[in-house]
Amino acid sequence: MTERPNQLKVEKDAPIEMIDLCTPTTVTVMQEMIDRRMKILACYPMTPSDHQIAPLLANVPPEQLTPVELRRRQPGTYPSTIRLIDQNATIPSFLREQYRLFFSQLMKHLKVDQSILDFNYTRLNVFLRLLLYQQVRVFNLRAEDAAVVEEKELPCLLEFFLQFDPHLFYMKTCSFRFARPRTLQEGLFCLHEPEARYDFTACGNCALCCPKYSMKFRVKPSIADFSAGHRHRFVNGYEVILNGTASCHTRNIIYALTCPCGQVDYVGATSQSLHDRLKQHREHGNRIMHEFLLGQAIILRDTPRMKTSEIIRKDRMQLYQHSARCPVAMQIFLDANPQYWRFIPMTVDESMKPEQHSIHRPVLFDEFQANYRLKEETMACLNSVPKPPSDFVFSNRQLVLQTQYFHQNRDKTLPDMNIDLYQATIIALLPDSCSDMFRNTVESLFITYAESSLNTFGNVLIEGPQMNENPMFNPWLMRGDQWCRGLLRRPEPK
Repeated sequence: MTERPNQLKVEKDAPIEMIDLCTPTTVTVMQEMIDRRMKILACYPMTPSDHQIAPLLANVPPEQLTPVELRRRQPGTYPSTIRLIDQNATIPSFLREQYRLFFSQLMKHLKVDQSILDFNYTRLNVFLRLLLYQQVRVFNLRAEDAAVVEEKELPCLLEFFLQFDPHLFYMKTCSFRFARPRTLQEGLFCLHEPEARYDFTACGNCALCCPKYSMKFRVKPSIADFSAGHRHRFVNGYEVILNGTASCHTRNIIYALTCPCGQVDYVGATSQSLHDRLKQHREHGNRIMHEFLLGQAIILRDTPRMKTSEIIRKDRMQLYQHSARCPVAMQIFLDANPQYWRFIPMTVDESMKPEQHSIHRPVLFDEFQANYRLKEETMACLNSVPKPPSDFVFSNRQLVLQTQYFHQNRDKTLPDMNIDLYQATIIALLPDSCSDMFRNTVESLFITYAESSLNTFGNVLIEGPQMNENPMFNPWLMRGDQWCRGLLRRPEPK
């Protein structure tokens, strides 16, 4: 047979060079981040005729910048659009005082031109408007009733805003909460590689440091990610370097929660400490696990006045809804609360094992007995338990155990409310005293850059209505079929 002249010949043992045409380069990844976050990035002054954004890249050291990017950092590159001529300082002036509030100290502190601050105040205002519109839409508010950032807080808020790079938050200029800039020469723009200088430390004697339950099957030895030189990486790859020394009891913070599955995360803000804030997350997280397994019909049957609006709002939070549908979080809950295994469906093959059949039917009371449900009420509860997903069933033994559970009114006893379903860490410190809107704005900045999927709202780049804004949204109807797959029943201690 005549060989084709252009046919490729490959030796049997010859090495094959693989060329990756799919994985984007670092430059491409950076540009994609910039494009995605163009609306909110701090950048150099632009005119309407400029076709491309020039982000500040405040956390990138000089050796990693191009000559064009280095020139942008030079003083005087962008002349100011306005100039304050203070010819007679003895005469009171509103404009002079505003200039001092918004520019004077910040220019010295950050070592940048007025033009960069002035232009990015407008960028910050765009972000504040986007956040305002989202809050008005989500909470059904009038615009005039929505909270606003206090005027005196704007310079500090701008200092935060300017130090969100496309891939990293590094507040190297932080000067509150006993933090200090790392050098006198450095301002907003990094002179050297970013470094983590502050610790997130354990107090050693609280429920966060010493959980009141077994950590035997946890991947990590602690719920909180304590570390020296603390930094945090979100699921989407965005990094944060802590801007001051913190502990479990540090108040007025931005924090992050990561599901043990490692696939989703959440950003929160609180005037409380992380220790105190997690108490509330535990309360609602474990309550919703309980309600998810038993079913809402049973819960509402014994709730004479229905749920409060606050409880309903918590029910709809994606943070709690995820853990109820995540096999990893469900496993953690079951390890601490083995009494709920009777509500975990099993495969058909598992249900056919002998131990799932050999059990006696319980005797149910037809007449009132203290601490017991009547037979009719017990069967009504049993029939209200959510149906197993496809390919799963409740075994005969499980149905008997469920019957006993409801007959004995055990559903009115909540599970262990101390169980942490998420890993937690502090990602930023806020000034000792700040308004709620200041706190919410910084939180929203982190949510937007981290693209944290468990936040119900806060990502200002998400346009259009969100699912949970719908008043008819019922999270209990969307159970899926993944939450009970792969769960491991631990062997009982002998």
